[in-house]
Amino acid sequence: MSSRNTTYVAPLVAAACGLAVFGGARLRDAVDLGARPLTDPSGLVASRGAVIPEGDYFEEISKLLENEYVEKITDKQKLATGAVRGMIASLNDPKSLFMDKEAFTSFLDARSGKYQGIGADLVLEMRGAINAQARPDEADPGETSPEATLATQPRVPRLIVASIVPGGPADKAGVKVGDAVYEVDRHWVVNTDLLVRYQKAARDVEAKKITMADFNKVREEVRGKTQRALLPLKAKERLTQGVGTAVEVVWDRGGSKRTVKIQKSASTAPATAMKDDVLTLRFNGEAPAALKQALTAKPLTIDLRQNTGGDFETMRKCLEVVAPKGTYGEVRSDHGAPTPFAVKVGNPTGPKMTLLVDASTRGAAEIFALALESQGRAKLVGSKTAGDRTITQIVMLPDGSGYTLATGEYQVKKGGKA
Repeated sequence: MSSRNTTYVAPLVAAACGLAVFGGARLRDAVDLGARPLTDPSGLVASRGAVIPEGDYFEEISKLLENEYVEKITDKQKLATGAVRGMIASLNDPKSLFMDKEAFTSFLDARSGKYQGIGADLVLEMRGAINAQARPDEADPGETSPEATLATQPRVPRLIVASIVPGGPADKAGVKVGDAVYEVDRHWVVNTDLLVRYQKAARDVEAKKITMADFNKVREEVRGKTQRALLPLKAKERLTQGVGTAVEVVWDRGGSKRTVKIQKSASTAPATAMKDDVLTLRFNGEAPAALKQALTAKPLTIDLRQNTGGDFETMRKCLEVVAPKGTYGEVRSDHGAPTPFAVKVGNPTGPKMTLLVDASTRGAAEIFALALESQGRAKLVGSKTAGDRTITQIVMLPDGSGYTLATGEYQVKKGGKA
């Protein structure tokens, strides 16, 4: 989507790249052996000026792999999953991510409030310095080294704490929403800030603003960190999966570094429940019914803090419980005109509400809050929300892996304007 920052190119192995390598190797072998390729590629190439439909192309490539790969392919699902992984990675969008079975299971468990690892939601956000000398046209989708990432990407996303389970390992360790992961178990988490500092040092030494000794210190720091580096997605997996082991994390909070050792353990986020006349609302299956029961409370106060992974369709159903039918904004994408974000079957006598929000209110919870506030149905109390209004589709594949796909962005409408 052009309105969103999609500079993120986390180098993952794309299916298309793998196929290109395979095909190139076959042709090189043929040249080396002085013979034509064993498989005539003409069947995969359209006549001059023609275009092969994408569906036919993938089907033909699949047949080629099944019939001529040196070893028998017994797991066709693995081929399909690899293709999906590559296509999602090619979107270059930190909101659209492929996850293997273990990571996807942890992701779904966290959405239901059951956490492993450090007990926090971690998201990828475009923060920090931009590498003006990056060469994105030279990026290789199959290259996964930190050095290649830094050389070709204008900006690598930072791994940021989006929410924390109260009483969980991260909470006990003093981690705060907005903290960035800088190192995990002494492995530097790749970002462009250090590279940009190195580039500045190179200019400064040339201009004689710093000494060569100072420049060499920066150069050695860059060399040492890239030799022991993790890409952000791998760091996220280490921190959100597993129990019973300890992990050492260096957190970056506003430029100040803090090292903390955290014992991974299971933790549970507060479920949807009423306590002291305040409804903690999680957008899962039980939320609409719980919200309907809470309507007897006068006034109604809903806590939307530490709320990042809610289900969007459940959120819509919650709006129908408390809001009259009508349009509460719009959803934008690059696929035509914006579509109304509407409540079709609402509550004509819906109550006025107070919503507790802060920087850990994002996604479905943030859209819920802004939609109601924009039409005068609710008052927001607290601090600024996260600013993440992306509508995301979640898809599970037959082998248990899955992916998220950003399908649109919510925009508030006030006075007829978005």
